[in-house]
Amino acid sequence: MADVDDLVRQQALLADLLTAPDPVAALRERLAVSHADPTLRAIDEDGLRIAALLVVKLRFQRLTNGSRLANEWFERDARGFTDAFRAYHRDVPPTALDPWREAASFHQWCTAREES
Repeated sequence: MADVDDLVRQQALLADLLTAPDPVAALRERLAVSHADPTLRAIDEDGLRIAALLVVKLRFQRLTNGSRLANEWFERDARGFTDAFRAYHRDVPPTALDPWREAASFHQWCTAREES
């Protein structure tokens, strides 16, 4: 079971890096810890940067394709929507595989923020 636990831990760590505001800085921060996971040293910084950009780009596309309201918000107020999307991307792990689930997740996140 240790192999599965290690894999789950490594995948969670990679997911954290890919959704960090600055993935390379997050990687470097993790590497600076004396007990850093040795597999982190194998991550190419440029590859991480490109992968993170692809993750956020695809997530943005899923959201704007799945939500007319989000798309209209972006058209009306690109800066405001982008700021909200960045916070959403930081706060909510990317688990949706289709535009409609991404849209539902975003709308749920927006509603929770309005209520707090």
